[in-house]
Amino acid sequence: MNKKKSTGAQIAQALSLLSQLSIMMLVSIFGCFFIGKFIDTKLNTGPIFTLIFLVLGIGGAFMSVYKTVIGYTKRK
Repeated sequence: MNKKKSTGAQIAQALSLLSQLSIMMLVSIFGCFFIGKFIDTKLNTGPIFTLIFLVLGIGGAFMSVYKTVIGYTKRK
């Protein structure tokens, strides 16, 4: 019985980590994309700021995922 509880807790913890990582990636990438799109619209430029902010968003997303996973593995 105790083994089932620990397995359930492990599943819940894994799902929590997975949802945290996916939300971090989505918010970072889409947030930077829309900021770049907004700047391009206001300055009437090509997609230069959209691309710059998209690359920054992707880099920031992977950096935050890396830090979160490293912190999670150190706790284990």
